[in-house]
Amino acid sequence: MALRYMAVRGMRRALTFGAIACLATGAFAQQFVTDGLVTMYTLDEAHVDGDVITDIISGNDGKIMGGGPAFVDGVINECGEFDASGGYIEIPNLGDWTSVTLECWAMQHAFAGIQGIVSTWAWVAGKVHFKFQDNEIQVDKNAGSKIRMTGPEENVWYHIIYTSDEDSAELKLYVDGEFIAEGGGGNNPENMQERRIGSEHDGRFLNGKVDEVRIYDRVLTEDEIAQNFEVDSNTLSVDPAGKIAMTWGRLKNLAR
Repeated sequence: MALRYMAVRGMRRALTFGAIACLATGAFAQQFVTDGLVTMYTLDEAHVDGDVITDIISGNDGKIMGGGPAFVDGVINECGEFDASGGYIEIPNLGDWTSVTLECWAMQHAFAGIQGIVSTWAWVAGKVHFKFQDNEIQVDKNAGSKIRMTGPEENVWYHIIYTSDEDSAELKLYVDGEFIAEGGGGNNPENMQERRIGSEHDGRFLNGKVDEVRIYDRVLTEDEIAQNFEVDSNTLSVDPAGKIAMTWGRLKNLAR
């Protein structure tokens, strides 16, 4: 009986270490960063229900306005394609945030004037205008500064991330996993009370595409930003709310 117990216990330990190895090698690992992830719009057709764009993380569902985008092939599954005719996606009131990382894939079909990517209709303290303007990718924070990447090409996908932090008063821009520019972010929180995908104020509608919008309530590290650039799946393999902890709990029990 003792030998059988030891054999079973040894098998359980082996299974546990095997599972740990799978986690370490990425077999169970989440491709994109989930720590601090509050809102995520895949813009896949599977996550569109009438005029509702599903937030697959926390229920901050977006709403299609003005006819909205068409849904066509994107970087991962489908994306939203905007034709500058007045359609956009409204993001609900998310409040004021001390720290923000906002991420998406975006392309512009034709450079002309100002075209909102994930921007805002208001120009008040803390609002960030994230846009294509004059053949540039720009991030412009009211009561902060404007940072940019010059010379993006038409009809080319760019993975774009900006970070904003009230405590450090820093605003940073990353494109395709690489640091591009930084500036002052102002000593004020980011006003996330209203955002929109594919538009800015005064009819500055996007002629282009947006995919995989993710919003975090913290500043991602450069390693995490590089990790998210390499992602080729938007599937949630674990639940950010706690399934990782449950998995480790089960592994511990198996090892006993």
